[in-house]
Amino acid sequence: MGLPQGIHHLAICTKDIKRQIEFFTQVVGAELVALYWMHGVDNTFHGFVSLGKSSSIAFVQAPEISEIQPIKGVSHPSWTAAPVAAGVMQHVALNVDDEPALLAIRDRVRAHGHWVMGPIDHGFCKSIYLAAPEGIMLEFATSEGKAIDAEAWIDPEVVRLAGISPTELERYKRPPAFESRGGTVPNPPVDLAHPPMEFPPGRERIYKMSDAEILQRLSETTPPVPSQG
Repeated sequence: MGLPQGIHHLAICTKDIKRQIEFFTQVVGAELVALYWMHGVDNTFHGFVSLGKSSSIAFVQAPEISEIQPIKGVSHPSWTAAPVAAGVMQHVALNVDDEPALLAIRDRVRAHGHWVMGPIDHGFCKSIYLAAPEGIMLEFATSEGKAIDAEAWIDPEVVRLAGISPTELERYKRPPAFESRGGTVPNPPVDLAHPPMEFPPGRERIYKMSDAEILQRLSETTPPVPSQG
C-alpha cells in the first residue's frame, strides 16, 4: 500500500517553454494538457505534456532561469551516458509498447529533422537516443511489457564496488512491507541550519505548519479557465 506506480510528472526547467512544447507535441506527439501560473511561486509558469492518463513531462519557466548559464558536464550531459553533477538528471527514458512502436517514433522524430541513434539492444530493453532542446538527453525504450529479471541483471561485481553487503542486497531486492498508519505519522524535526529544502526568504514558516495547514494554505484547485459545462 502506498507504493509509487510510475512517474506522475517530471519537471524540467526551461528558458523557452514554447520551444519545449513545440518539440514534445509536434516531434514526439505528446499532447499539451496544462499551461498555467505555478501555484504559490512568483512569476513562474509551467506546462504539462501528457504521456498517458496520469503521466506527464512538465516544463517550468521563470525569469531567473534565463540568467543561469548551463554548463555541460555539470547541469546537463554532453551525451546520453556522460557524467553530470550528483542529483542532476542525466537522461530521461520514455516507454513505448514494442519494437514497431519504437521504430515508429524514430520515424516521426527523424521526419522532423532530428538525428536519432539506435535501436540498441540492452538485453532487457531496446532503446533509441536523441537530444531534445536545451540539452535534454532523451531515450525511447521498450521492454515489451516484460519485467526486468533481477537475478540476471544485478551484477555481483558492481554490487561489491557499490559497497553493498549480501544482507543489504536482499533488503534492496525485497523491501519490507509497511502498514499504513492512515497518514498519522508526524514529520521529524527540521534543523533549520541544514534544511532539506531552502525556501525563498519568508517561507521558512512552512516547516512549522501542520499537514492540515499545508493543505489549507498552499492548495489551489481552481483551473485558470472556467468550466464551460
